[in-house]
Amino acid sequence: MQKSKIKRIAAVLLGTGLCLLMPIRPQTADAAADQKITLTCRQNETILQGVQWTLYEIGERDGNEIRFNDALASYSLDLGDLSADAVDTAAKTLECYVIAAGLQPIAQGKTDANGELVFDGLDNGLYLAVGKTLQVNEICYFPSTLLLEVKDGDTGLSYDAFPKFYAENRSSLDKNYIVKKVWVDDEAGNIARPVNVTVDLYEDGALRDTVTLSDENKWQYRWESLDATSSWTVVEREIPVNYEVMIDYNSQQYLIRNSYKPTTEVTTTVTTVSAQTTTTSAPPTTTITTATKERLVQTGQLWWPVLPLSVGGVLLIGTGITVKDGKKKDEE
Repeated sequence: MQKSKIKRIAAVLLGTGLCLLMPIRPQTADAAADQKITLTCRQNETILQGVQWTLYEIGERDGNEIRFNDALASYSLDLGDLSADAVDTAAKTLECYVIAAGLQPIAQGKTDANGELVFDGLDNGLYLAVGKTLQVNEICYFPSTLLLEVKDGDTGLSYDAFPKFYAENRSSLDKNYIVKKVWVDDEAGNIARPVNVTVDLYEDGALRDTVTLSDENKWQYRWESLDATSSWTVVEREIPVNYEVMIDYNSQQYLIRNSYKPTTEVTTTVTTVSAQTTTTSAPPTTTITTATKERLVQTGQLWWPVLPLSVGGVLLIGTGITVKDGKKKDEE
């Protein structure tokens, strides 16, 4: 009887132990790659047919953060809080660095006679839709760049987007752009601020010019006689250490904003003990200081209680089996 009881307890412990050795992961639903995004370029009586759109997959959301694709992971981008007010600037910033990084699009297309374009067969993730300037007679239409998120949903779920666009009368073949550089919240980090920055100008994805901004030119530069029908973007080539970049623009000006992000120093003391130490003096110590960027607060399930709770469950199961066998023995 005693051997039988021990065998049953051992079987329970073995089965539970195997469960504990398995990877612990949050449960996620499988995403069907048949979701779609519909872009509609209509405004009042204006229907824009033939607007060329390019779709990029830039990454995925992880809680309150974004996991970028490898091509964008090296850039310190400031996308704000991704609220309704900030998402437009976030999309413009991403557009500039998607082009600079040479990220390959996953799809392209033009709007039809109804001003619509459908991108289908999409997985879950974050997408950037970039539209090209459309000229109709003497009017140039400039569509806004869109940052879109596709989530788990019903089969064939459509994410409808209505890009904003503005129109300008093309009175000349050329236009002028000004790029300005501003520094934000770096009073405590003036030492870290570089004396100059390098800015690249791209035309339809191709590098066209490089300029240097500094105090000497008041951190700004003016380009003249640029083709109004081309898509122009600028990027800060090397983002300074401890800074994040955000880029905003309108029809005549680019604004590059660097926000100072202080680092948190974590000091770790490592005690080094030599095997040949014969004295009673305190062993030498090595101090390692690691600088880590402040990160956004993460939300989600905490998994550290799983192990102690599982062990507790094993003990309760074992106790129950012992009590049950004890009762059975008494009855016999």
